[in-house]
Amino acid sequence: MEAEVIPPDRQPSRHRVRLAHVRALGVFGTLMALLTMGMAFAVGFAAFFGSTLLAAGLVWATWPLVFSPAFTAWVFGNPQPVFWKLFLLFLVAGTAAKLLRIKR
Repeated sequence: MEAEVIPPDRQPSRHRVRLAHVRALGVFGTLMALLTMGMAFAVGFAAFFGSTLLAAGLVWATWPLVFSPAFTAWVFGNPQPVFWKLFLLFLVAGTAAKLLRIKR
């Protein structure tokens, strides 16, 4: 088998691919594409961190009913519990629990 050598004058030039239907999307189509991409990100985030988000949300909602503002200020540095701190706390605790789980 021999390789075919194409002379320089017959080599294909770089053609631009034109997609005529892309212009038909317009602003509405662009916004819908961005919303679709955002929802895909949100679903993926919820799939990875759903239980952690739920646990942090429940603790964030019930914390003021259980603990005093003075204790909350001592723990979080703020009289109200901060959601992202609770989320990180549960994320680290869940990761540590999974790493330290004994397999039987």
